[in-house]
Order: sequence, then structure tokens, then C-alpha cells
Amino acid sequence: MPEQLLTVLKLCLLALVYLFFLRVLRAVWAEVGPLRAAAGQPARPAPGAAVPEPATGGRKGRSGRAARSRSSRRQPSVPSRLVTVEPAARAGTEAALGPELTVGRAAGCSLVFDERFVSQVHCRIFVRDGSVFVEDLGSTNGTWVNGARVVGQMPARLGDRIQVGNVVLEVR
Repeated sequence: MPEQLLTVLKLCLLALVYLFFLRVLRAVWAEVGPLRAAAGQPARPAPGAAVPEPATGGRKGRSGRAARSRSSRRQPSVPSRLVTVEPAARAGTEAALGPELTVGRAAGCSLVFDERFVSQVHCRIFVRDGSVFVEDLGSTNGTWVNGARVVGQMPARLGDRIQVGNVVLEVR
């Protein structure tokens, strides 16, 4: 074989090796990136802990009960918990919805599932203005709400099913 052809083949092999290593680094970074971001965040209250409500500015002449009943009429049912539906071994397990929950295999997650298809830090589920939102955190297998893949922040309502790997959670 001519020497030039061997040189070109060596360079092609070297390029493929570099592309392989870049792909591996990218996959590792996708798994470690959310962990590093979570480490820099301030401590969050434990799931189910009481969160103080902001002051409303004090309307004069209204009792607290009247204001509460009026706000409860506006929002008929606010989701307050997640219930594990699948796998069967964990079915019925409940978790209170807090300001933010992280789901994954890592010990630092709020909901830990030691399942094969769940990433270390798979997704986050958070409550904003009385609504529940789901956000995928770069997981390998994706996060799904009622069979639709989560892209960005996706709302979830009462009765919706959130799938994380082989784990199915229902919003209640």
C-alpha cells in the first residue's frame, strides 16, 4: 500500500477515536451537569414541610376564613402529592409535592428510584402559582407526561401520569 494512503487511514482512525471520546464526555457531562447545578443551590425545605405563604397586603374588612373560601373557589383542586403507580413493587408509595422535587437514582434526589432506565438526576417536578410543572434534566430515556415527551417545562394536572424510565407517577 502506498505510504500516503496509510497516513490518511491513520488520520481517519485518530479522528474516529477523538469523536468517540467527545461523545463519552458529552454523555458524562449530561449526567453530572444537573448534579453540579443542584449542589450550588440553596437548601430546600424537605418534601411535605410547611411552606409559609406570602403576605397578601391585608385587605381590611375581610375575615381570614372568607378570603380562604374565596381563593378555594378560584382553584377547585390543587395537586398536592405524587403516587407511584408502577413498578408494582412500589405501587401506592406517596410523596408530597413541595416547591421542587428532583427524581432520579442519585442519593441527593427528593424521589430516589433505583431503576435501570432512570438517570442519576432525571427530572424535576415543581409547583409554580398553584400549577405543577415537569422538566426533564437531560435524561437519557426522557420524561413523559401522558405519553407525550417533556420538552422544556410541561404542565401536569390532576390525574396526569408522569413516566420516568419504567416508573410511572400519578399527580393527585
